[in-house]
Amino acid sequence: MELRHLQSFVVLATELNFTRAALRLHIAQPPLSQRIRELEDELGVKLFDRSTRKVTLTVAGRVFLDSIQPMFRQLDGAVEACRKAGRGETGSLRLGYTGRASHVRLPGLVRDCRRHYSDIALDIQGPLPTGELRLKLLDGTLDAALCFLPLEGKHIVSHEFMLSEFSIALADAHPLAAKAKLRVADLAQEPFIAYPSGKGFHLRGAMDAICLEAGFLPRVVRETEASQTLLCLVAAGTGVAIIPRDIESFNMEGVVFRPLPADAPKLQHGIAWLQTNQNPALGRLLALCGVAAAAG
Repeated sequence: MELRHLQSFVVLATELNFTRAALRLHIAQPPLSQRIRELEDELGVKLFDRSTRKVTLTVAGRVFLDSIQPMFRQLDGAVEACRKAGRGETGSLRLGYTGRASHVRLPGLVRDCRRHYSDIALDIQGPLPTGELRLKLLDGTLDAALCFLPLEGKHIVSHEFMLSEFSIALADAHPLAAKAKLRVADLAQEPFIAYPSGKGFHLRGAMDAICLEAGFLPRVVRETEASQTLLCLVAAGTGVAIIPRDIESFNMEGVVFRPLPADAPKLQHGIAWLQTNQNPALGRLLALCGVAAAAG
């Protein structure tokens, strides 16, 4: 028993006319009659009563039709699901993010993905340091990452969303707080509060690079992963910090902020993925991010 036998039976059982059924199946009437005879011979029952004027289902034919129609509906569903998966409209997508780089973009992106591609199951992982997201992209445990850029690695490509500035944070009682403008070099002798080193925190590497460009290596006295804790330590006078300017919105009492000069390095925010990633759903996510070229 082959699928063509079952398809021919269902169409004939629906049309109850050999001519119309053959047209729907795009075959001549004799091959259709042959298929029905072969099916009846294999089942050992008569499925249709035929006369010169009409074709009707037998009791056995009705039972057989009722039994196999759910199978065809399931098959149709499987075909459509397969096509949707191939178009990237279903499946799963593993999206990582780092807190400071993603807090503005992530909610809207998840909302748009749910709205346009509700059959894509999002596995959201984070917040994680940019360095850890990089490793997860490289080992294939993430499809994409919202993170700071640039992100180096074989086959890693990225798309920039925005640039943001850095600020100097210091206690309002600090002598330098009286200055409206500060240079990074003014901080050369100051103790620093910083994000951890050696844990993949992009912001730590960015701070070190800014200070080195100003001619010194920052003397870090305390490290913390949390921006709120960092600002609390600054407010207590433990040290100064170089932070993303958007952290000023925390409105931490006892802390003042001074922007870096206009020519100072900027923070790049964006999305990164592997160019070799073959997940069709990734292309849909990238399109929502304004990336013209899909993955793969």
